[in-house]
Amino acid sequence: MSSTPSFNAEEHQKMLRSYFNGNGFSRWASIYGNDKLSTVRSTVRQGHAVMMDQAFAWLESLNLPKGATILDAGCGTGLFSIRLAKNGYRVKSVDIASQMVEKSRQEAEKNGVAHMIDFEVNTIEEVQGHYDAVVCFDVLIHYPAEGFVHAFENLASLTKSPIIFTYAPYNRILAFQHWLGGYFPKKERRTTIQMIRDNQMDEAMHKSGMSIKKRQKISFGFYHTMLMQAERG
Repeated sequence: MSSTPSFNAEEHQKMLRSYFNGNGFSRWASIYGNDKLSTVRSTVRQGHAVMMDQAFAWLESLNLPKGATILDAGCGTGLFSIRLAKNGYRVKSVDIASQMVEKSRQEAEKNGVAHMIDFEVNTIEEVQGHYDAVVCFDVLIHYPAEGFVHAFENLASLTKSPIIFTYAPYNRILAFQHWLGGYFPKKERRTTIQMIRDNQMDEAMHKSGMSIKKRQKISFGFYHTMLMQAERG
């Protein structure tokens, strides 16, 4: 794989932090919440819910003991963290945006599970610890290949075995949709989605010592992602 010389990890983190503490926070808090949405955003909400249901089913199939520790890397407003906590898992909820972490904390308190969750403002490249499993949803899609490989390698190093995550595999139709999305009204646009080619995913698996165990394409309206489960060895 050819590297991306123009990729600057520090600048990339700065951009993501700025977006998700600004317009991105209001946009995604609305999608993850109960606000009335446009047709485009409604399909994103529904697709995201389908993805989380499948991811949770995979996680439960691992038969981890209750009280097992799970890192929710890029927790957003805490939807999955709260679901995990309600089902008896100890959770580390990490997000690059302080507003997201605070919203996640507030929602956890409303749901009576804040005592089961440790909140932290941090990046997925720099978070540390040791966990029974790691989940990372709709976060790696914001990383170009070089940043993706580095971030995934760190996340994989934190888990005893499984990591369940989403990414955007490269395909021409999706690339066209993203190009077309640039002509939507500004308030309807997504952040830039970084598509990863097969050889780049292979590199990420090789460097992290992981191998893919499960995959499922999730497509719902304007929500498209690939859900993956990888394990060591």
